[in-house]
Amino acid sequence: MPVEHTIRYFPESDTMAIELRPWPEGTGDLAQVGGEDAGEDLVIHYATDGEPWLWEIEHASAHPEHIVAALGQIRKHWRTTA
Repeated sequence: MPVEHTIRYFPESDTMAIELRPWPEGTGDLAQVGGEDAGEDLVIHYATDGEPWLWEIEHASAHPEHIVAALGQIRKHWRTTA
């Protein structure tokens, strides 16, 4: 069964946002929500359950390795929930 993931690209800033998984249901712990620098031009955003939710890749056209890694995280999450 396919799972929808949102991938957005903003050409004016060369930024890509890749949702790794759906936002968790319920309110959860809002203190867990936030982002952290995880590498050159990479910010990982966390959901209310404290797990990664979205990768924000700045200068995305210069970082195909971040895009590939994000897709790998989507596949990893899909395998554990399928």
